[in-house]
Amino acid sequence: MVAFACLNSLPATAQVFDPREHAEKEIVARQAQLLQAMLREPDNMQLAFEYAIVSVRLEDYEAAIGTFERMLVFAPELARVRLELGVLYFRLGSFDTARVHLEIARDDAAPGSELANTADTYLAAIEKAEEPAKFGGAIVVGGRYQTNANAGPGDSLLNLNGFPVLLNPDASGSPDWNAFISGGVHGSVDLGNQGDLFEADLLFYGSRYADIHRLDNELAELNFGPSFNMGRFDLYNARLGFYGIVGGARLDNENYYAQLGGGAKFEYLPDIKSSVNARMEIRRRWFYDSLNYPTVSNRDGYQVLGKLTYFYQLADALQLRGQVMGDYESAEVGYEENWELGVAAGGTVIFASPLQALNYPWAFDLEAGYIRREYADPDGFNSFTQAERDNEFWLRGILTVPVREDVAFAFTSEIHRLQSNYETRQYSNGLGMVSVVKTF
Repeated sequence: MVAFACLNSLPATAQVFDPREHAEKEIVARQAQLLQAMLREPDNMQLAFEYAIVSVRLEDYEAAIGTFERMLVFAPELARVRLELGVLYFRLGSFDTARVHLEIARDDAAPGSELANTADTYLAAIEKAEEPAKFGGAIVVGGRYQTNANAGPGDSLLNLNGFPVLLNPDASGSPDWNAFISGGVHGSVDLGNQGDLFEADLLFYGSRYADIHRLDNELAELNFGPSFNMGRFDLYNARLGFYGIVGGARLDNENYYAQLGGGAKFEYLPDIKSSVNARMEIRRRWFYDSLNYPTVSNRDGYQVLGKLTYFYQLADALQLRGQVMGDYESAEVGYEENWELGVAAGGTVIFASPLQALNYPWAFDLEAGYIRREYADPDGFNSFTQAERDNEFWLRGILTVPVREDVAFAFTSEIHRLQSNYETRQYSNGLGMVSVVKTF
Protein backbone atom coordinates (compact mmCIF):
# COMPACT_ATOMS: atom_id res chain seq x y z
CA MET A 1 0.00 0.00 0.00
CA VAL A 2 0.98 3.60 -0.45
CA ALA A 3 1.98 5.73 2.55
CA PHE A 4 1.26 9.39 1.88
CA ALA A 5 3.28 11.31 4.45
CA CYS A 6 5.92 10.86 7.11
CA LEU A 7 7.47 13.43 9.40
CA ASN A 8 10.37 14.24 11.58
CA SER A 9 9.99 15.66 15.05
CA LEU A 10 10.96 19.21 15.84
CA PRO A 11 13.41 19.97 18.65
CA ALA A 12 11.82 21.05 21.88
CA THR A 13 13.71 24.34 21.77
CA ALA A 14 14.34 25.68 18.26
CA GLN A 15 17.32 27.99 17.83
CA VAL A 16 16.71 31.17 15.86
CA PHE A 17 18.85 31.28 12.73
CA ASP A 18 21.19 34.31 12.79
CA PRO A 19 22.29 34.94 9.18
CA ARG A 20 25.20 37.09 10.33
CA GLU A 21 26.86 34.01 11.83
CA HIS A 22 26.98 32.43 8.38
CA ALA A 23 27.60 35.45 6.16
CA GLU A 24 30.95 36.35 4.71
CA LYS A 25 33.09 38.16 7.23
CA GLU A 26 33.74 40.95 4.75
CA ILE A 27 30.03 41.81 4.55
CA VAL A 28 29.66 41.83 8.33
CA ALA A 29 32.73 44.04 8.64
CA ARG A 30 31.38 46.37 5.96
CA GLN A 31 28.09 46.73 7.86
CA ALA A 32 29.99 47.68 11.03
CA GLN A 33 32.09 50.24 9.12
CA LEU A 34 29.00 51.82 7.56
CA LEU A 35 27.28 52.01 10.94
CA GLN A 36 30.21 53.95 12.40
CA ALA A 37 30.27 56.24 9.35
CA MET A 38 26.51 56.88 9.72
CA LEU A 39 26.97 57.87 13.34
CA ARG A 40 29.57 60.43 12.26
CA GLU A 41 27.45 61.69 9.32
CA PRO A 42 23.77 61.08 10.18
CA ASP A 43 22.56 63.23 7.27
CA ASN A 44 24.57 61.36 4.60
CA MET A 45 21.86 59.62 2.54
CA GLN A 46 24.35 57.62 0.44
CA LEU A 47 25.94 56.05 3.53
CA ALA A 48 22.53 55.28 5.01
CA PHE A 49 21.28 53.65 1.81
CA GLU A 50 24.39 51.48 1.47
CA TYR A 51 24.11 50.44 5.13
CA ALA A 52 20.49 49.40 4.61
CA ILE A 53 21.30 47.41 1.47
CA VAL A 54 24.15 45.58 3.22
CA SER A 55 21.81 44.85 6.14
CA VAL A 56 19.30 43.33 3.71
CA ARG A 57 22.03 41.03 2.34
CA LEU A 58 22.64 39.88 5.92
CA GLU A 59 18.86 39.47 6.44
CA ASP A 60 19.13 42.01 9.27
CA TYR A 61 15.74 43.37 8.30
CA GLU A 62 15.15 45.39 11.46
CA ALA A 63 18.31 47.41 10.87
CA ALA A 64 17.42 47.91 7.20
CA ILE A 65 13.84 49.00 7.91
CA GLY A 66 14.93 51.40 10.65
CA THR A 67 17.47 53.01 8.34
CA PHE A 68 15.09 53.35 5.39
CA GLU A 69 12.38 54.88 7.58
CA ARG A 70 14.87 57.38 9.03
CA MET A 71 15.87 58.35 5.48
CA LEU A 72 12.23 59.08 4.65
CA VAL A 73 12.06 61.54 7.53
CA PHE A 74 14.76 63.61 5.79
CA ALA A 75 13.67 62.92 2.19
CA PRO A 76 10.11 61.56 1.91
CA GLU A 77 10.19 61.87 -1.88
CA LEU A 78 12.79 59.08 -2.39
CA ALA A 79 10.85 56.52 -4.44
CA ARG A 80 13.68 53.98 -4.36
CA VAL A 81 13.67 53.99 -0.56
CA ARG A 82 9.89 53.54 -0.60
CA LEU A 83 10.31 50.57 -2.92
CA GLU A 84 12.96 48.92 -0.73
CA LEU A 85 10.78 49.39 2.36
CA GLY A 86 7.78 47.91 0.58
CA VAL A 87 9.79 44.86 -0.47
CA LEU A 88 11.07 44.33 3.09
CA TYR A 89 7.60 44.53 4.61
CA PHE A 90 6.38 42.15 1.90
CA ARG A 91 9.04 39.61 2.93
CA LEU A 92 7.91 39.93 6.54
CA GLY A 93 4.28 39.32 5.59
CA SER A 94 3.15 42.84 6.60
CA PHE A 95 1.17 43.37 3.43
CA ASP A 96 -0.80 46.45 4.50
CA THR A 97 2.36 48.41 5.32
CA ALA A 98 4.10 47.08 2.22
CA ARG A 99 1.20 48.20 0.01
CA VAL A 100 1.38 51.79 1.32
CA HIS A 101 5.09 52.15 0.47
CA LEU A 102 4.82 50.34 -2.87
CA GLU A 103 1.89 52.46 -4.06
CA ILE A 104 3.74 55.69 -3.18
CA ALA A 105 6.89 54.41 -4.92
CA ARG A 106 4.94 53.51 -8.06
CA ASP A 107 3.12 56.84 -8.16
CA ASP A 108 6.32 58.85 -7.63
CA ALA A 109 8.33 56.90 -10.21
CA ALA A 110 8.33 57.58 -13.93
CA PRO A 111 5.58 55.59 -15.70
CA GLY A 112 6.96 52.44 -17.30
CA SER A 113 10.28 52.70 -15.42
CA GLU A 114 11.93 49.66 -13.85
CA LEU A 115 11.09 51.01 -10.39
CA ALA A 116 7.40 51.43 -11.25
CA ASN A 117 7.24 47.97 -12.84
CA THR A 118 8.89 46.37 -9.80
CA ALA A 119 6.38 48.06 -7.49
CA ASP A 120 3.50 46.83 -9.67
CA THR A 121 4.92 43.28 -9.53
CA TYR A 122 4.96 43.26 -5.73
CA LEU A 123 1.53 44.90 -5.51
CA ALA A 124 0.14 42.13 -7.72
CA ALA A 125 1.84 39.54 -5.50
CA ILE A 126 0.23 41.11 -2.43
CA GLU A 127 -3.19 41.01 -4.09
CA LYS A 128 -2.74 37.33 -4.90
CA ALA A 129 -1.38 36.52 -1.44
CA GLU A 130 -4.34 38.23 0.22
CA GLU A 131 -6.93 36.18 -1.60
CA PRO A 132 -8.87 34.69 1.31
CA ALA A 133 -9.05 31.22 -0.22
CA LYS A 134 -6.76 29.39 -2.61
CA PHE A 135 -7.26 26.08 -4.36
CA GLY A 136 -5.08 23.88 -6.54
CA GLY A 137 -3.97 20.35 -7.18
CA ALA A 138 -3.12 17.64 -9.68
CA ILE A 139 -4.74 14.54 -11.18
CA VAL A 140 -2.64 11.63 -12.48
CA VAL A 141 -4.01 8.87 -14.71
CA GLY A 142 -1.84 6.08 -16.03
CA GLY A 143 -0.92 2.47 -16.60
CA ARG A 144 1.81 0.39 -15.00
CA TYR A 145 3.49 -2.95 -15.65
CA GLN A 146 5.30 -4.83 -12.90
CA THR A 147 7.38 -7.97 -13.21
CA ASN A 148 6.36 -8.96 -9.67
CA ALA A 149 3.10 -7.17 -8.94
CA ASN A 150 2.21 -9.19 -5.81
CA ALA A 151 5.72 -8.89 -4.27
CA GLY A 152 6.01 -12.69 -4.07
CA PRO A 153 9.22 -14.74 -3.79
CA GLY A 154 10.94 -15.71 -7.00
CA ASP A 155 11.29 -19.38 -6.01
CA SER A 156 8.30 -21.61 -5.36
CA LEU A 157 10.34 -24.13 -3.29
CA LEU A 158 11.32 -22.53 0.02
CA ASN A 159 12.98 -23.59 3.26
CA LEU A 160 10.66 -22.81 6.17
CA ASN A 161 11.84 -23.75 9.67
CA GLY A 162 14.23 -26.24 8.14
CA PHE A 163 11.62 -27.98 5.97
CA PRO A 164 11.18 -27.68 2.19
CA VAL A 165 7.79 -26.20 1.29
CA LEU A 166 6.27 -25.82 -2.18
CA LEU A 167 4.32 -22.57 -2.43
CA ASN A 168 0.91 -22.22 -3.98
CA PRO A 169 1.36 -20.64 -7.47
CA ASP A 170 -0.72 -17.65 -6.33
CA ALA A 171 1.84 -16.92 -3.60
CA SER A 172 4.84 -16.82 -5.96
CA GLY A 173 5.85 -13.65 -7.74
CA SER A 174 3.64 -12.86 -10.73
CA PRO A 175 3.71 -10.10 -13.35
CA ASP A 176 0.66 -7.96 -14.01
CA TRP A 177 -0.67 -4.71 -15.50
CA ASN A 178 -2.76 -2.18 -13.68
CA ALA A 179 -4.49 1.11 -14.45
CA PHE A 180 -4.65 3.79 -11.79
CA ILE A 181 -5.84 7.27 -10.93
CA SER A 182 -4.35 9.39 -8.17
CA GLY A 183 -4.38 12.98 -7.15
CA GLY A 184 -3.98 15.64 -4.55
CA VAL A 185 -6.03 18.74 -3.83
CA HIS A 186 -4.75 21.59 -1.65
CA GLY A 187 -6.81 24.43 -0.25
CA SER A 188 -5.91 27.26 2.11
CA VAL A 189 -7.71 30.15 3.78
CA ASP A 190 -5.86 33.23 5.03
CA LEU A 191 -6.57 33.71 8.73
CA GLY A 192 -5.77 37.42 8.47
CA ASN A 193 -2.93 37.29 10.98
CA GLN A 194 0.55 37.94 9.55
CA GLY A 195 0.30 35.23 6.92
CA ASP A 196 -1.20 32.46 9.06
CA LEU A 197 -3.30 29.94 7.12
CA PHE A 198 -5.81 27.17 7.60
CA GLU A 199 -4.82 24.43 5.15
CA ALA A 200 -6.40 21.20 3.93
CA ASP A 201 -5.03 18.45 1.67
CA LEU A 202 -7.04 15.62 0.13
CA LEU A 203 -5.01 12.73 -1.29
CA PHE A 204 -6.50 9.76 -3.14
CA TYR A 205 -5.48 6.72 -5.17
CA GLY A 206 -7.30 3.89 -6.93
CA SER A 207 -6.03 0.96 -8.99
CA ARG A 208 -7.40 -2.01 -10.95
CA TYR A 209 -5.28 -5.01 -11.97
CA ALA A 210 -5.66 -7.09 -15.10
CA ASP A 211 -5.21 -10.50 -13.45
CA ILE A 212 -4.48 -10.30 -9.70
CA HIS A 213 -7.75 -8.76 -8.63
CA ARG A 214 -7.07 -9.24 -4.92
CA LEU A 215 -4.66 -6.28 -5.32
CA ASP A 216 -7.40 -3.91 -6.53
CA ASN A 217 -7.36 -1.01 -4.09
CA GLU A 218 -8.66 2.46 -3.24
CA LEU A 219 -7.46 4.80 -0.53
CA ALA A 220 -7.98 8.39 0.55
CA GLU A 221 -6.65 10.69 3.23
CA LEU A 222 -7.60 14.16 4.43
CA ASN A 223 -5.17 16.40 6.36
CA PHE A 224 -6.40 19.70 7.81
CA GLY A 225 -5.15 22.31 10.25
CA PRO A 226 -3.48 25.69 10.76
CA SER A 227 0.01 26.76 9.72
CA PHE A 228 1.81 29.76 11.15
CA ASN A 229 4.23 32.28 9.65
CA MET A 230 7.33 32.11 11.87
CA GLY A 231 8.49 35.60 10.89
CA ARG A 232 6.90 36.84 14.13
CA PHE A 233 9.76 35.02 15.92
CA ASP A 234 12.42 36.44 13.57
CA LEU A 235 12.57 33.09 11.75
CA TYR A 236 11.85 34.37 8.26
CA ASN A 237 10.75 32.23 5.30
CA ALA A 238 9.53 29.52 7.68
CA ARG A 239 6.16 27.95 8.50
CA LEU A 240 5.06 25.65 11.33
CA GLY A 241 1.83 23.72 10.94
CA PHE A 242 -0.30 21.24 12.88
CA TYR A 243 -2.97 19.04 11.32
CA GLY A 244 -5.42 16.24 11.86
CA ILE A 245 -5.52 13.09 9.74
CA VAL A 246 -8.56 11.07 8.63
CA GLY A 247 -8.21 8.26 6.12
CA GLY A 248 -8.88 4.73 5.03
CA ALA A 249 -8.32 2.10 2.36
CA ARG A 250 -10.08 -0.73 0.60
CA LEU A 251 -8.41 -3.84 -0.81
CA ASP A 252 -10.00 -6.54 -2.97
CA ASN A 253 -13.36 -4.72 -2.75
CA GLU A 254 -13.34 -5.01 1.06
CA ASN A 255 -12.57 -2.49 3.77
CA TYR A 256 -8.88 -2.82 4.60
CA TYR A 257 -8.12 -0.20 7.25
CA ALA A 258 -9.30 3.07 8.78
CA GLN A 259 -7.12 5.61 10.54
CA LEU A 260 -7.20 8.75 12.67
CA GLY A 261 -4.20 10.80 13.68
CA GLY A 262 -2.36 14.07 13.77
CA GLY A 263 0.87 15.59 12.62
CA ALA A 264 3.19 18.56 12.58
CA LYS A 265 5.17 20.06 9.70
CA PHE A 266 7.97 22.58 9.46
CA GLU A 267 9.02 24.26 6.21
CA TYR A 268 12.01 26.58 6.03
CA LEU A 269 14.01 28.36 3.33
CA PRO A 270 17.37 29.14 5.01
CA ASP A 271 18.67 30.84 1.85
CA ILE A 272 17.83 31.36 -1.78
CA LYS A 273 19.27 27.98 -2.86
CA SER A 274 18.03 25.58 -0.19
CA SER A 275 14.90 24.49 1.62
CA VAL A 276 14.05 22.12 4.47
CA ASN A 277 10.84 20.15 4.98
CA ALA A 278 10.26 18.17 8.19
CA ARG A 279 7.17 16.17 9.14
CA MET A 280 6.09 13.96 12.04
CA GLU A 281 2.82 12.05 12.37
CA ILE A 282 1.09 9.60 14.68
CA ARG A 283 -1.84 7.50 13.49
CA ARG A 284 -4.17 4.96 15.08
CA ARG A 285 -5.08 2.28 12.54
CA TRP A 286 -7.80 -0.37 12.55
CA PHE A 287 -7.49 -3.26 10.06
CA TYR A 288 -10.38 -5.43 8.90
CA ASP A 289 -10.15 -9.16 8.14
CA SER A 290 -11.54 -10.46 4.85
CA LEU A 291 -11.65 -13.67 2.84
CA ASN A 292 -8.28 -13.10 1.14
CA TYR A 293 -6.74 -11.28 4.13
CA PRO A 294 -8.10 -13.20 7.17
CA THR A 295 -5.46 -12.16 9.76
CA VAL A 296 -4.76 -8.53 8.83
CA SER A 297 -6.45 -7.32 12.05
CA ASN A 298 -3.29 -8.50 13.82
CA ARG A 299 -1.78 -5.22 12.56
CA ASP A 300 -4.14 -3.05 14.64
CA GLY A 301 -2.17 -0.39 16.51
CA TYR A 302 -0.30 2.88 16.28
CA GLN A 303 2.02 4.12 13.58
CA VAL A 304 4.59 6.88 14.12
CA LEU A 305 6.27 8.30 11.00
CA GLY A 306 8.96 10.89 10.50
CA LYS A 307 10.72 12.39 7.47
CA LEU A 308 13.24 15.16 6.94
CA THR A 309 14.04 16.37 3.41
CA TYR A 310 16.68 18.88 2.32
CA PHE A 311 16.62 20.46 -1.15
CA TYR A 312 19.55 22.33 -2.69
CA GLN A 313 19.52 24.24 -5.98
CA LEU A 314 23.00 23.43 -7.25
CA ALA A 315 22.42 25.25 -10.55
CA ASP A 316 19.53 26.91 -12.37
CA ALA A 317 18.64 23.60 -14.01
CA LEU A 318 19.73 21.14 -11.29
CA GLN A 319 18.18 20.55 -7.87
CA LEU A 320 19.53 17.93 -5.44
CA ARG A 321 17.79 16.45 -2.40
CA GLY A 322 18.54 14.18 0.51
CA GLN A 323 16.10 12.49 2.85
CA VAL A 324 16.05 10.54 6.10
CA MET A 325 12.92 8.73 7.28
CA GLY A 326 11.72 6.55 10.11
CA ASP A 327 8.63 4.51 10.96
CA TYR A 328 7.40 2.53 13.96
CA GLU A 329 4.28 0.32 13.88
CA SER A 330 2.78 -1.29 16.97
CA ALA A 331 0.53 -4.32 16.47
CA GLU A 332 -1.64 -6.87 18.24
CA VAL A 333 1.02 -9.56 17.74
CA GLY A 334 4.78 -9.24 18.01
CA TYR A 335 5.57 -10.59 14.55
CA GLU A 336 3.70 -7.64 12.99
CA GLU A 337 5.29 -4.98 15.24
CA ASN A 338 8.25 -3.35 13.46
CA TRP A 339 10.44 -0.30 13.04
CA GLU A 340 12.34 0.98 10.04
CA LEU A 341 14.94 3.61 9.18
CA GLY A 342 15.79 4.76 5.69
CA VAL A 343 17.68 7.21 3.54
CA ALA A 344 17.17 8.45 -0.01
CA ALA A 345 19.05 10.76 -2.34
CA GLY A 346 18.08 12.17 -5.69
CA GLY A 347 18.08 15.05 -8.07
CA THR A 348 16.10 16.71 -10.84
CA VAL A 349 17.64 18.19 -13.97
CA ILE A 350 15.69 20.45 -16.34
CA PHE A 351 16.70 20.67 -20.00
CA ALA A 352 15.43 22.06 -23.27
CA SER A 353 12.98 19.93 -25.22
CA PRO A 354 14.72 17.95 -28.00
CA LEU A 355 11.49 18.11 -30.05
CA GLN A 356 10.62 21.31 -31.87
CA ALA A 357 6.91 20.60 -31.57
CA LEU A 358 7.16 20.67 -27.76
CA ASN A 359 8.41 24.02 -26.50
CA TYR A 360 8.32 23.42 -22.75
CA PRO A 361 11.49 22.22 -20.97
CA TRP A 362 11.68 18.57 -19.92
CA ALA A 363 12.73 17.23 -16.52
CA PHE A 364 14.48 14.02 -15.47
CA ASP A 365 14.43 12.88 -11.85
CA LEU A 366 16.61 10.11 -10.42
CA GLU A 367 16.35 8.70 -6.90
CA ALA A 368 18.01 5.86 -4.99
CA GLY A 369 17.03 4.72 -1.52
CA TYR A 370 17.52 2.17 1.24
CA ILE A 371 15.38 1.05 4.22
CA ARG A 372 16.32 -1.22 7.11
CA ARG A 373 13.33 -2.91 8.78
CA GLU A 374 13.21 -5.15 11.86
CA TYR A 375 10.29 -6.98 13.49
CA ALA A 376 9.84 -7.69 17.18
CA ASP A 377 9.13 -11.47 17.28
CA PRO A 378 9.40 -14.57 15.06
CA ASP A 379 6.20 -15.39 13.18
CA GLY A 380 6.39 -19.17 13.78
CA PHE A 381 5.77 -19.90 10.09
CA ASN A 382 9.07 -18.80 8.61
CA SER A 383 11.07 -19.30 11.82
CA PHE A 384 10.53 -20.27 15.46
CA THR A 385 13.65 -18.44 16.65
CA GLN A 386 14.42 -15.47 14.35
CA ALA A 387 12.34 -12.36 13.83
CA GLU A 388 12.13 -10.92 10.34
CA ARG A 389 14.95 -8.60 9.18
CA ASP A 390 14.64 -6.77 5.85
CA ASN A 391 16.87 -4.64 3.64
CA GLU A 392 14.98 -2.75 0.95
CA PHE A 393 16.56 -0.96 -2.01
CA TRP A 394 15.20 0.98 -4.96
CA LEU A 395 16.36 2.99 -7.97
CA ARG A 396 13.79 5.14 -9.78
CA GLY A 397 13.91 7.37 -12.83
CA ILE A 398 11.13 9.70 -14.06
CA LEU A 399 11.09 11.64 -17.33
CA THR A 400 8.50 14.43 -17.40
CA VAL A 401 7.46 15.84 -20.78
CA PRO A 402 5.11 18.85 -20.60
CA VAL A 403 2.82 19.39 -23.56
CA ARG A 404 1.04 22.41 -22.03
CA GLU A 405 1.57 24.53 -18.97
CA ASP A 406 -0.90 22.35 -17.08
CA VAL A 407 -0.49 18.95 -18.78
CA ALA A 408 2.51 16.62 -18.90
CA PHE A 409 3.36 13.02 -19.70
CA ALA A 410 5.50 11.12 -17.18
CA PHE A 411 7.53 8.00 -17.98
CA THR A 412 8.70 6.08 -14.92
CA SER A 413 10.97 3.07 -14.49
CA GLU A 414 12.01 1.50 -11.21
CA ILE A 415 13.98 -1.43 -9.87
CA HIS A 416 12.97 -2.63 -6.40
CA ARG A 417 14.69 -5.29 -4.29
CA LEU A 418 13.84 -6.58 -0.82
CA GLN A 419 16.34 -8.88 0.90
CA SER A 420 15.10 -10.75 3.98
CA ASN A 421 16.01 -13.60 6.30
CA TYR A 422 12.43 -14.82 5.62
CA GLU A 423 12.38 -16.44 2.19
CA THR A 424 8.65 -15.76 1.78
CA ARG A 425 9.32 -12.00 2.03
CA GLN A 426 12.25 -11.79 -0.37
CA TYR A 427 11.49 -10.46 -3.84
CA SER A 428 12.61 -8.33 -6.78
CA ASN A 429 10.37 -6.17 -8.95
CA GLY A 430 10.81 -4.14 -12.12
CA LEU A 431 8.32 -1.42 -12.97
CA GLY A 432 7.43 0.60 -16.04
CA MET A 433 4.76 3.27 -15.98
CA VAL A 434 3.23 5.87 -18.29
CA SER A 435 0.97 8.56 -16.88
CA VAL A 436 -0.67 11.88 -17.71
CA VAL A 437 -0.52 14.66 -15.14
CA LYS A 438 -3.07 17.50 -15.15
CA THR A 439 -2.50 20.40 -12.74
CA PHE A 440 -5.08 23.01 -11.81
